[in-house]
Amino acid sequence: MKSSTCINYFFIFLHISYFLLTESSANIVSQTCQHTPNPNLCISTLNSDPKSSTAADVSGLTIIGANILSRNAASTKDKISSLLKNTPSTDRQLVKSLKCSEELYNLIVTADIPEIIEAVTKGDPKFGQDGADDVSLEADTCQKCFLNSSPIHQRNMFVHDFSVVLSSMIQMLL
Repeated sequence: MKSSTCINYFFIFLHISYFLLTESSANIVSQTCQHTPNPNLCISTLNSDPKSSTAADVSGLTIIGANILSRNAASTKDKISSLLKNTPSTDRQLVKSLKCSEELYNLIVTADIPEIIEAVTKGDPKFGQDGADDVSLEADTCQKCFLNSSPIHQRNMFVHDFSVVLSSMIQMLL
């Protein structure tokens, strides 16, 4: 009888601990995101990655956010490459705009986002903030590459807006 009581208390303790841990992680996401320029985007984006439920601090959330941004930027870069392949060379303005965008997204994916991750991981967030700010500027410039409507407008806006959120999260680490 005593051993079954101990086992019951043990399972109750585990259940409460799990509940407190998940509540704590949800609070970290919510509390962190409330200090960003776009809390709704921050919360929904971070919560889209199950790893955010185990983040212990702002630094961990920032790395998760940078990885989400990396996946989205890489997907946008792939979309640009696909559009370039399928755009007739006679549409010179669109080809020019897509090539401009491809160069910018190459920088975002190969330089800026790795800079963010490395800087935050190594405890030097200022360089990470520079990388996030660069992503924002490059996504904005990408949008300006198109004289008319952009075929990647929604993707580009997400990369821009979330990089601004990420920059504000990194600011919390300074």
